[in-house]
Amino acid sequence: MSYIGKRPLQGNYKKLSDISGSFNGSTTAFTLQSAGVNVSPQSEENCIINISGVQQEPGSAFTISSSTISFTEAPASSDTFFGVVLGDTLDIGTPSDSTVSASSLSSSFFVKNNQTLSSLSLSASENALLVGTVTVSGTITIPSGSTVVIV
Repeated sequence: MSYIGKRPLQGNYKKLSDISGSFNGSTTAFTLQSAGVNVSPQSEENCIINISGVQQEPGSAFTISSSTISFTEAPASSDTFFGVVLGDTLDIGTPSDSTVSASSLSSSFFVKNNQTLSSLSLSASENALLVGTVTVSGTITIPSGSTVVIV
């Protein structure tokens, strides 16, 4: 789908790296990063920015252009910073029947439908969903950190 302007972020929430080490009471523009990578928020309204515990009003206390945040007043060297970029959340609704396959799930997750098993043994941190009539004639081994859901 084509867009005019930036393509919307979809549910991609990122905690911003602390920029307070660059606060000096005169600088107003700072580069926004998350884990060392520049971040370009969709708009000011997609950000929660706090300076020394005070939430800043988007468009009034700060503006954003690309990955640069500019404050209307320079933060003092004693100020602290906390920020989060919020992606646009979308209601995708309930997936239609037969549209989500096992390959869409985490590799540590598997599904068994209407199965007869001689045993069931999971690896550590592996999860399973058993659906329908499932018969296990032997041992079920579920290690700590694993989950089995039977529906």
